[in-house]
Amino acid sequence: MADFTFACPFCNLELSVDESNAGHEVECPGCNEVLLIPTPAQAAGSDDGGLPSGALASAEIIKPKARPLDIAAKVSKALKVKTFRHHDHVKNGKDTFDADVSQFISSIIEDDIVSINPIQYSHLEKSKVDDKEVERIVNQFGVMVVYKAA
Repeated sequence: MADFTFACPFCNLELSVDESNAGHEVECPGCNEVLLIPTPAQAAGSDDGGLPSGALASAEIIKPKARPLDIAAKVSKALKVKTFRHHDHVKNGKDTFDADVSQFISSIIEDDIVSINPIQYSHLEKSKVDDKEVERIVNQFGVMVVYKAA
């Protein structure tokens, strides 16, 4: 059988399928919504299958209450957290905090970033004064990035 193309009714991604798959449910690889594959005639807009005008678009969309676990496990992304503490990004007097945070954020797809939050924390800093090791508490800042990843 021949392949035909149709657009996802949710994200408008063009999908190509074999015509033998018409009438089957499929998860869109673009938006992960579940939809019903139309017939080649429906995809071309020449056959409404006897449905009332305007009913075809809503008839193609299927939104289950919950995905089967095997499908959800393959496509779901878990929330992850990455914390950057400022003092961890200062070495030999060189501050790379901004560059490191920017590089990490740019490596993530924008839609997968949930939040970027400033944090404040304290840590114990050791130094030598008159050949004695001295400890002091230092207040610092950082950033916590919450994102979705597979």
